[in-house]
Order: sequence, then C-alpha cells, then structure tokens
Amino acid sequence: MAMAMAMAMAKSFAFVLMAVLLHENWVIEAARLPAFDDLLQLFDSDTQLPSLDAPACGPQLSIETPACEVVDKRDGYELRKYPAGQIWVETLVANTSYLVATSVGFYRCFFYISGQNSESEQIEMTAPVHIQPAPEADGYKIAFFAPSRFKSVHDLPRPLDPNVRFSVPEASMYAVLGPFGGFPGESEYSKKWQKLKEALEKDKVTFHESTVLYAGYSSPFEIINRKQEVHVQVV
Repeated sequence: MAMAMAMAMAKSFAFVLMAVLLHENWVIEAARLPAFDDLLQLFDSDTQLPSLDAPACGPQLSIETPACEVVDKRDGYELRKYPAGQIWVETLVANTSYLVATSVGFYRCFFYISGQNSESEQIEMTAPVHIQPAPEADGYKIAFFAPSRFKSVHDLPRPLDPNVRFSVPEASMYAVLGPFGGFPGESEYSKKWQKLKEALEKDKVTFHESTVLYAGYSSPFEIINRKQEVHVQVV
C-alpha cells in the first residue's frame, strides 16, 4: 500500500514538472523530459560506492556523496571542510521562478548524466543536488556532484547542452544547518537560511552570503525520512 502510494506520488511529481515547464513556455525542455522509469532507475542504482580516502560527512546514502570532514559541531550547525578538486555539473537558469529554475536545472543536469553527452555515457546519480540563488541573473544555479571516479573535468564526457558546464571549487569551509525533512520550497529554505545566519552572527562567524546554497539529498521518489541542508561558506 505504502509503496503503491509512493509510486503514484512520484509519477504525479514528474507530471507536475512537465506541466510547470509547459506553462512557463519551456517547450523544448519539456519535450525532452525522460521517461519516468529512466529517472527512477538512476535514483535506484545498485552501483557500488567507491572506496574514498577522504572521510565522509553529512547524510550517508546508497549513492555517492562528496567527501568532507566535520571540523566542529556547534549550536544549530556544524562546520565542514570540503577538499579541492571535487567536480560539479552545473547549469544557470535565469530570469525565472524558483519552481521552474529547479525543475529545468534538474533535468538539464539529468539529461547530461543519462547520456546526452559527447560519449553517450550514462553516469551514476549522486547526492546532493545543489540549488544556489543567483540574484544577479534573477534565477538559480542547479548542480549535480560528479562521481569521484572522475579525477578531472577532462575525464568527463563533454556536455551537448551549452547551458551545462563544469565547476571545480577550491578547498573551502562551510557552515551547515541540517539535515531536515519534508519537501521544502523557496520560502522554507529561506527560513532555514535565516536561522543559520542568526546562529553564525551570534557566534561572530564571518560568512559569504553570496555563497549560500540548498542541498537536497533525497530523490523525488522518497516520501519519508527526506534529508536537506543549507550551506554557506565561512572564513
């Protein structure tokens, strides 16, 4: 019963995304939406996780997450160190709403890992999916973590979509609030960010507000025990 309900909700989620894209005139993107079963297969992958030299932190899942180290745990947040060299597949969706940007951005990245690349290679799904406000473009950046088996951007197949690019951040320290559950939208994430911001200001921790991002670890098909976080880079 629960499984049937979850599958029905997941299919409804996919149809809602298509409706949003069509409503917002993203006709080309919507016409290329993958089949529901293809989307489910990537999230339900049996791929064995690689053996990582670096320690892991954050929600531990059956799919790979970025290596990181918890440096300190404080009231309401923790400090994590992320090493240099981690690769992200990202896209900017400008001049649109949060709902449309997250939907379009997700599928752009999903198309890339599902084979719409120079090698027609299917790349395993990872977590989290990053959502970063981009006020200068009146939109959002959406990013997927590239599996650690790719040691440089030259190892990855080239995106066919000119809107998809690679990003390789330098080593950095982040303050992280979470994980928390539910299906947060823009307003819920904003409230969590304000809570993190207040905690950092109370502790007199310097942060770069332009680096705030929302990290979603759960697939669209996961109904309970969902995991999301809010990150911001600190000095």
